[in-house]
Amino acid sequence: MDLRQLRYFKTIAEAHSFARGGQQLRVAQPALSRSIAKLEEEIGQSLFVRHSGGVTLTEAGALLYNHVTIVLRDMQRLTDEMAADMDTPHGTVVFGVPPSFQSFLTAPVAAAFVKRFPDATLIVIQNASGPLREGIARSQIDVALVTMPALARGLHYTPLFTVPRCLICPASEAPRFGDSVCVQDLIGLPLLLCGYPDSARASLTEAFTDFGAKPNVRCEVNNGSLVLDLVAEGAGLGLAPCGVLPPGRAGDLVAIPVRDLDISCAIATSFERIGSAAVRQLSEMIVEHTRALVASGSWAAARFDGPAAAAAARRPQMQMAPHLVREFGSRPLEGAVAVGGDVTEDLSVVSPEPRIAAVSRRAGAR
Repeated sequence: MDLRQLRYFKTIAEAHSFARGGQQLRVAQPALSRSIAKLEEEIGQSLFVRHSGGVTLTEAGALLYNHVTIVLRDMQRLTDEMAADMDTPHGTVVFGVPPSFQSFLTAPVAAAFVKRFPDATLIVIQNASGPLREGIARSQIDVALVTMPALARGLHYTPLFTVPRCLICPASEAPRFGDSVCVQDLIGLPLLLCGYPDSARASLTEAFTDFGAKPNVRCEVNNGSLVLDLVAEGAGLGLAPCGVLPPGRAGDLVAIPVRDLDISCAIATSFERIGSAAVRQLSEMIVEHTRALVASGSWAAARFDGPAAAAAARRPQMQMAPHLVREFGSRPLEGAVAVGGDVTEDLSVVSPEPRIAAVSRRAGAR
């Protein structure tokens, strides 16, 4: 049994076909058949059931697939980490990001990474923060942009930016709202909410509770572009993070900031992948792009929360968004450690609650 056999087996299992697997691998089907036959002989069990539509895994094949996935992932991780001391990343890095920031952040950073590092392969996955955190925890995603303060244990966080949610409306209706609105102004409006299945609905409902009202959410989606299209079709008024509106749509739609309805985002990685050159370079590019974007005024609604210049980043104090201070008090994140602008889970403390653990500050401890 060798790694080539395992790669062949995994590709065929995912393609559900020897023919399609061969096309993906660019290997002739007879050679694949011989390789799998040899693997089955070594294991002593059949791995596939052949039928007219292709192949499916046997029970033994499904068990082997689970182990092979881990083995090949760990081998890829080993390859990446062996190159960690090099300035030029190698291997594959998976970048997860909410769809709302595609124009402002995802596309520019992804394009810059691909151009700068031809020896690395970038995979971009767009999803809500909850699934992205799960992907990091399961080692399916290497770097992700997620909302705070909803944290997951075992992950490393670097605060990045805070933006208000914006009311997305047709340009013809913008004058009745002015330059900004408050939560009370949203009462009764037919809202199209961006954030499903994450915490967007919960935070909105909580904000409305202060006024004894409930949000009139007509539709929830996980894609900011769909919110824009729904508004353009007259389905209602969008509620999405500022930044969802690309310059090309500024003529027909307007994004109006909602006061006291902020969203803070952080870069999340697993502790296992921090040493990867590709992960490190991609994370740094995200920080630098966001810092430059906010400093230039191109993203006027956003506030940069990430690490400052190298000297300032070593300071233990971290500026926090007001809504995070309200929720957690002066200590930035319960169950977390603030070090040089980074927020990391303190895994040395076990708490009966999944998100709450004892707080410790270790300025310069690393």
